[in-house]
Amino acid sequence: MSSKRTEELLKWDREHIVHSRYGIGGNIGIVTDKTHGIYFQDTDGKDYIDGASQLLCVNLGYGQKEIADAVYKEMERVQYSMLFHGFSNIASIECARKLGELVPEGLDHFNFTSGGSESIGVAMRLARLYWRSKNRASKTKVVSLYDSYHGTGHGGLTATGSGRGFYEKDAGPIAGGYIRIPSYYCYRCTFGLKYGTCNMQCARFLAEVIEKEGAESIAAFIAEPELGVGGMIAPPPEYWPLIRSICTKYDVLLITDEIMTGFGRTGKMFAVEHWGIKPDIMVMAKGITSAYLPFGAVAFDGDIWKELQGKNLVSYTYAGHPTCAAAAVKAMEIYVRDKVAENAASAGRYALNRLKQDFEPLACVGEVGGLGLMLGIEIVADKDTKATFDPNLHIMQQLQDKALEKGMFIRTAEITSGPGDRICFAPPLIITEEEVDKALDILYHILADLKPK
Repeated sequence: MSSKRTEELLKWDREHIVHSRYGIGGNIGIVTDKTHGIYFQDTDGKDYIDGASQLLCVNLGYGQKEIADAVYKEMERVQYSMLFHGFSNIASIECARKLGELVPEGLDHFNFTSGGSESIGVAMRLARLYWRSKNRASKTKVVSLYDSYHGTGHGGLTATGSGRGFYEKDAGPIAGGYIRIPSYYCYRCTFGLKYGTCNMQCARFLAEVIEKEGAESIAAFIAEPELGVGGMIAPPPEYWPLIRSICTKYDVLLITDEIMTGFGRTGKMFAVEHWGIKPDIMVMAKGITSAYLPFGAVAFDGDIWKELQGKNLVSYTYAGHPTCAAAAVKAMEIYVRDKVAENAASAGRYALNRLKQDFEPLACVGEVGGLGLMLGIEIVADKDTKATFDPNLHIMQQLQDKALEKGMFIRTAEITSGPGDRICFAPPLIITEEEVDKALDILYHILADLKPK
C-alpha cells in the first residue's frame, strides 16, 4: 500500500509530466526518493536492485561522493563557460586530456556535447564535413544496422534500425541519405545462415551495399560495438575486424557508437578494445559521468583533425559545460583507480556462467550472451522453432512487473519494437558476485515460472 505522500506525487506526475516510452498521462507507480550502491529506493522506502543501470548509464552505481564533491567545487568556481567563439575552460581541457589517456590511440581530438543524441548528430556532421573539405562532397550517405539504436536526434533517429518503425512513426518524414543493413544478430540471422558456416555474410554485406551504392556516395558506417536497446546482443569475434577492413578498403569512415558500451560496460574501457580495432570517430555519453550529469563527447583521429583545420563545426550551448566536464574527469579517475572495467569483466563472466548453466536450460530461454555486464536473455515461447510469445500477451511487461514486485528493475526489449523478446542484465559495474547472485536469484524464479504457450 502506497503512502499518502506517494499517491499525491504520482497523481501530480500523471497529470503534468511526460515519460519517455510510456503512455502520456500514466506512470509505472514508482517515485525514486534515494539511491545507494546498486539500489534505488522509492518514497515508501522499498529498495530495488538496479538490474539495468537504469538506461545503461549509471556505470559507477549510486553514492559516488567524490563526483558530487567535484561538481560542487567546480560549480562554486565557474558556473558556466561556453566553448563557442574560441573560448575555453579549465575543466574541459582537463577532461579532454583525461579522455585522451583512455580512448584508443590516435583518437585524441574531441567535440563535447550534452549527451548521446547530440554526440551522434555531431559525428555524422563531422564525417560529412570531412569529405566536403576534401572536395568529395558526394560522400554523404551513412550506413547503419537494423536492430541498432542511435538516439532521438533527427540524424540518429534515421540511422536507428530498431523499433520496427516505433521511433520514427511520429517524427514525420525522416531524413534521406541513410541506408540500413542486417545486423550481427546470429540467433535470428536475417540471411537464414548459421554462425560458423556463414562466411560472416552480415559483415560482407556492407561491402556489397557500398559497391551497389557507389563508394563515392558513402560517407560513413555507424554501429554499436554491441547492440544495446536491441537487447544486449554481442557480435561474433570476426565481425568488427572485417568491418574495419571493408571501411578502409572503400574509403568509408567508421563511426562506433560507444554511448552504452563505453567506460567499462563490456569489461574493457571501450568495447572496440575487444577486437583491437580503431574507429575513425567514436561517440560517447552516459558512462562518461556515470549519468550524474548530462555530458557527451565525440573523439576523432588526427587525419580528420588536420583536414578540418580552420573549418567551422557548430555545436551546442552546453557543450563542454565546466561542471559536467568536472564530473567526467572525476568519474574517469574512479574508473581507472578502482579498476571498474576489470570488475565488470570478472562479474560479467560470473553472471554469464550462471546464466548459461542455470537459465539456458529453462523452457522459455532461447539463448544468453553478451560482453562484460551487458548481457541479454532471449525469451521464447518455443525453443525448437524460436517462436516468440503472442505480443498481445505482453509477456515482457509482465516479467518486468514481477521483477519490480520482488525488488529488482530489469530492462526488456520486445519483438514489437525490437529484434526479439529479450531481458537485459546490465547492473552498475561496481556490483559484487554476491549481489549478482542476489539479482539472478530473483530473475531465475520469475523465468522458471514462465511456461511455453
